[in-house]
Amino acid sequence: MSVLFILLLGLISIQVSGKWFQQKTLYSKALQQDKTYFVGLPVGYNQSDTTTKYPVIIFLHGASVTATEMVNSLEPFLDNFLTKLLFDKLFKVIFIIPDGSCEPYKGSFYTNSALYGKYEDYIVQDMIEEIGGKYNTSDHREKWSIMGHSMGGYGAMKIALKHPEKFIGVSALSGPLNITYFDDLLPIIRSEHGSTPPYDFTYSGNVTQLVYSMAGAFSPNPGAIPPVLFPVNSEGTFDPSVKELWEKHNPINFIKDWKGNPAMAIYTYCGELDEFKLAKPNKMFSDSLDKYNLPHTYYQDPKGDHVNSLFTSLPQGINFLYHVMDTAQIRNAILTGHVIAENTWSVYPNPATDQFFVSGAAGNFRHITVHNLTGQLVMQIDNPLPYKVINIGKLGSGVYLVSLQSALGNATTIRLIKK
Repeated sequence: MSVLFILLLGLISIQVSGKWFQQKTLYSKALQQDKTYFVGLPVGYNQSDTTTKYPVIIFLHGASVTATEMVNSLEPFLDNFLTKLLFDKLFKVIFIIPDGSCEPYKGSFYTNSALYGKYEDYIVQDMIEEIGGKYNTSDHREKWSIMGHSMGGYGAMKIALKHPEKFIGVSALSGPLNITYFDDLLPIIRSEHGSTPPYDFTYSGNVTQLVYSMAGAFSPNPGAIPPVLFPVNSEGTFDPSVKELWEKHNPINFIKDWKGNPAMAIYTYCGELDEFKLAKPNKMFSDSLDKYNLPHTYYQDPKGDHVNSLFTSLPQGINFLYHVMDTAQIRNAILTGHVIAENTWSVYPNPATDQFFVSGAAGNFRHITVHNLTGQLVMQIDNPLPYKVINIGKLGSGVYLVSLQSALGNATTIRLIKK
């Protein structure tokens, strides 16, 4: 047995005393009730040191669990000494887990619903105001990201695409990103309620119960029994009238509205062994991003399932977001004679390999120019579209100066490292 193996074995057995997460309570104006949330603060965080600003990741948990249960599952993993060595970026951000559980089903899907309440507003308005007001965070979107698993993966992606001005990055782990693709789910739902129509889809069976939770968010029918419009009819097919309601909440449909403006980094993960058959709709989501030439990272894990793979995908998603927030450089555009209203620009990733993005007032850019350190112009892009990637694969490794000029005449220069 090698010395390294013995060392690693010893590290795995060491637990850091105490817990990382702190339980907090806020009064949600959107929900008109108190809600629990948990915060994990960076190592060395000092509340009195208001000059040091930390990046924020909001993590949305999945259905059938509360934020408390999610934290209880994560604490042993996060407190492990080896985890702290291998995934140190987990402990360099303000990590927030709001509670998205609600009655009468398995979860809110972080959506404004007549049955559950205004859970989207709870995240976008109440939580962001709470975090920004109580902790040492940056005012700029370049230091804010959102992520989630399962139901939370859906919520994170939908919220990010609807409110891209608030986040620089989003990670969706095993989330239903095309909620109206039912081809692979219908046979499972039918099998949970007999073998032939007419079907009576009662609240039973793992997949059926999940669909009830989704219906509470996307097709609520308060006062009725059950209080939702279930999307599958008695013949076992997707009801077109309910599908139309669901399409209004479908993340894949928000891509064409966002179109990459402002620029936002996207990471998605799904296992091929996902019990809820989410690999294909995740691939469809990735293909839709490609259709609009929107760069992103999609990892389809050939050995991943829905629940257990979270401990594989979670560090990947966090590391992705941390890198984006850590390398995004904030610049305030200044107009000669006076300062215009907080026009923040950033370039990321930085260092870059073959491409980079520009975030901020990208829609008003007149020119993007790239010079090397000798002053030689090596690239110029006129009237760039905000969602287009800037390809620098042909440039050699080194340091470059990226100059951004807006249609109003504002300009800034950002140092970019090409690996």
